[in-house]
Order: sequence, then C-alpha cells, then structure tokens
Amino acid sequence: MHQALYRKWRPQSFADVVGQSAITDTLTKQVETGKTSHAYLFSGSRGTGKTTCAKILAKAINCENPFHGNPCNECSSCKGIMSGEVLDVVEIDAASNNGVDYVRDLREEAIYSPANVKKRVYIIDEVHMFSTSAFNALLKIMEEPPEHVVFILATTELHKVPATISSRCQRFIFKRIPQSVIAERLQFITRSEGATLSDDAAGYIANLSDGAMRDALSLLDQCISVGEGNVSAETVENVVGLAGKKQTFDMANAIADRDLGASLTFLNDIYTSGKNLSSVLTELAEVFRDVLILKTAGGEKLPRLSARYTDGELRSLSDKFDTLRLCRAVEALQEATGAIASSSNKRIDAELCCVRLCEGADSADIDSVISRVNELENKIKSGGFAAVPARDTAPRPEVSEAAKVSPQQKREEPAPVRAEDKKPEVALSENEKTPTVQKSATSPESGDAKALWGSILSAAKDKLSPGVAPLFGGVAASLSESTLSLSSDNPFVLQMLTRAENLDILRSAASSVAPGITVTAGKKVEVPKVETSGLDELLAGLDDDMDITIQ
Repeated sequence: MHQALYRKWRPQSFADVVGQSAITDTLTKQVETGKTSHAYLFSGSRGTGKTTCAKILAKAINCENPFHGNPCNECSSCKGIMSGEVLDVVEIDAASNNGVDYVRDLREEAIYSPANVKKRVYIIDEVHMFSTSAFNALLKIMEEPPEHVVFILATTELHKVPATISSRCQRFIFKRIPQSVIAERLQFITRSEGATLSDDAAGYIANLSDGAMRDALSLLDQCISVGEGNVSAETVENVVGLAGKKQTFDMANAIADRDLGASLTFLNDIYTSGKNLSSVLTELAEVFRDVLILKTAGGEKLPRLSARYTDGELRSLSDKFDTLRLCRAVEALQEATGAIASSSNKRIDAELCCVRLCEGADSADIDSVISRVNELENKIKSGGFAAVPARDTAPRPEVSEAAKVSPQQKREEPAPVRAEDKKPEVALSENEKTPTVQKSATSPESGDAKALWGSILSAAKDKLSPGVAPLFGGVAASLSESTLSLSSDNPFVLQMLTRAENLDILRSAASSVAPGITVTAGKKVEVPKVETSGLDELLAGLDDDMDITIQ
C-alpha cells in the first residue's frame, strides 16, 4: 500500500528537521543536559514541523540511549512510541476533544506513573480549540504538574491561547521554511524515490507551498504520480491548474498595454482549457506584486512570489506601469480572487476584473485620476504624443495705425450712448415714502440677478464672518431695473442678512462690483410707476453721483 510522502519522510530526529535550526538546537541541548521543561508551547503556520518536533521530543525524553540530544530510534521505548504501542505518550486532537470532561479525565489519568517509559507525555494538537472551561481545567494541573508529566501544546493561532496557559510554558515559534530549503529537500526526496525533479519544478512547488513542508511534499507526491516519475514545471502547472509562465506573462503584458480584447482572449483560452480561474488571478497578482517590489524597493534581494520570471522580464513590465497603477492592479486582483470563491459565475467575475485592469473602470476614483495624469506626464516626457499641426501662418492684410487699438484702450473707451437712450432708474428707499430716482451705469438684464448676487457675495465673503458667506449662498435674488432684491425663507438667514455689519460689507462690495445698483434685503419692495411728467424737475434736483442704498 502506498504511503504518502509527508508521512514516509517525516523526520525521526532533530537532525532531520529542516528550516528550524534555532528550535531544534535548543531542544537538543535541553535533552542532552537533562533540563527539559514540564510544558512546551509550539506555535506557527501549518506544515512547519510543530507536531513532528513534539513527537521527536517525546521520544528523546524517554529514549534509553539518546545521542547528543537525539533519540536513537532503536531502543524499545523509541520503537514503541513510533508504532503507538506505548500508551504513556498520548496525542490528543483538541479540535474534536475540546470539552471540559475530556480534560478532567486527562487530569485523573495523569496522576499515575508511566508504565513503560520515563515520562508520561501529552501532545495536544490545535490546543486553541479548547473551550474556556477546558482551559480552566487544564490550568490547575499545568500549574502544579506531577514530576513524571510533560505537556507539549501545538497551535496555529497563538493569540487564542489564554495568557494563563502560555505563561506556564516554554514557547517556541516555528517560522515558515525558506523556499530554497524546501526545494533542496524536495530534490533529496525525489532522488531517494527514484524519480526526477527539474529545478524549475522544485522552485515552483516550493513557491506554491508558502513555507509549509507538508504542503510541498503532498504536491510533489501528486506530481510524481501524474508525471510518472518525471516532474517538470509543466507537470506542476497541470496539477495545480495554473495558466503557465508564457500565457500568464502574455496576459500581464496585454493588461499593461490596456489591450482589453487580448486579455479577455487569454482569459477565455485559460477558462476553456479547464484551468482554475482563482489560481490564475492569484498568479497574476503575484507577478504584479513582484513588479511593484522591483520598481519601488529594488527587490533583487527580496523573495519573489513568481520565482519563474527573470529580472529582465519583470523590468520590461515595470516600464509600462506607474507605482499607483500597480497598487490598484494588485488590489483589484485580490478582491476578485476573494469574490470568485463564493461566486455563482466565476468567469464573469474574472472578466470584470480584466475590464477594471485595462479600462480603469474606477475612473471616478481619485487614485485612478492621479494614475492617468502620471501616464500623460510620462508620455509627454518620452515624446509619446503626435506633433500638433502648425497654425496657419499665411500673411494677413496690414492694419492701419488708426485701427491698431490695444485691448486696454478698448476697455477704457466705452461705446457712445445716445442721449435719447439714457433712461432714469427709480428705487424706493425704506425710510422714504416718495420715490427716489437714481442715475446709474447701464443696468444688467433681469436674468443676471443670480450672477450679480454671486459676484457681490464673492467680493464680500473674505470680509464677512466665518460661516456667514455659505449661509448667503442660498439667498434668492431678483433684479428689477436697477434694484437687486434679496429674500430668504429661513428666518435665521434673513436675520443675518439684515444685520448692520453685514449690510455695510455688502454695500461696499456692491459699490465695487456694480455701481448704481440698489440692494434691498427682506421683503421685496415694489417700485411704483413714475409718471413722466415732472421727471425732468426730479432729475434736476438730484446730484450726479448717488450712493447705493442697501436695505
């Protein structure tokens, strides 16, 4: 019967454990000097050797002939522990035995001395799954354990273990195993199994395992079966369901060039060939991440997620992106990968992701606007824009000296106004019962009331108290001849509008913006009709320069 590689090649001594030298050296020294603890807590991600080291430590503590802190694996104690015949070494799965009753049984059993070995060892895997009452029951025996009992706790989520438990243990944190170490170990195991493994495939599997030796061995086992003993990078791609180096790189280039048609074609080919869309998007995200690191941090010395690409290939992609667009691309791919896991139509989600990457569907976002501005600046610097056609430079007819008038002169010389076109303007003052007639500049049209009020308010806003100008923004304005009437349905706004200090500021602003305009605040004041008879006498009695009256 075939035995899985991760079980067959599980280390049986500390010397066989790879990637955790700091931990194995410490444990070896403790066993060799006889200074082992009564409780250990091993934490770290999956497949990094926690349970393996716990079993080796249990053998080393009870070994009859230890060698430099390692178990001999030849004595009766070592063989009995490896075969499971020694009942004093108990391995507990806390995920399925997490109740307080189970821990109570453990406490009652632990008080008895071991029958066949030196120490009674309890290996509790996934200890963070214990209930609160189970932790409380375990705490008492860990606080005052019998001399012959050793606890080895293992967990992937250290933060869920109560501080009262972890503080009574020696804690060891297992780090992720480096890719180079995993690849070297895979080559050794493959040769021992009589198979062949290419360097590209070994690096590919090590990259996919994310620092977990068990995951790497499981994938290698599957690849050896599929490849019939000859494992190449293509074999790994077929097993995992990835698009492949060339196809993924071509799709990344299509996205960089904003070629939506080509990127969707690549995605369709990948989908119809049965590849895993989630894995393809993850692979694209890893490529863009490596390009981003290379562009921003000069990532030659940093580990890569897409180990199959050369510096030249990544730099060719880097030249087509700015930093902001790379960040947005990685974010979009990460979001799409998460959405695909629970989507009813994975293909649509993947295609929408391609559209966002190529077309910038989030163009309303400020980041996208900045990214486009950066692209335009880069094109200008590199001369990427076509030359603008020159304007018509044909000679124009000469202009006489009399016709050569500067714009300033044109502004200073108003158009002549005929005497019969001048019309008097009339406004009613609040404190007067008789009409007041004013002479003013040319009056604005009635449709300009809103624009006129906006100009006056703009001129006065810097002098008004903070917060007052925004209140006046919603004031209604109407223009009748030369009278600008202001009103508001809000009593508070109307009160602020008619305050003396605000009126003085508005008076000053109005005189500079539109001389001759009368501004009234509050209820609209109707301007009575003035009979033409006697109008000459009224005009004769007025001064030429009249002040603006603000009510």
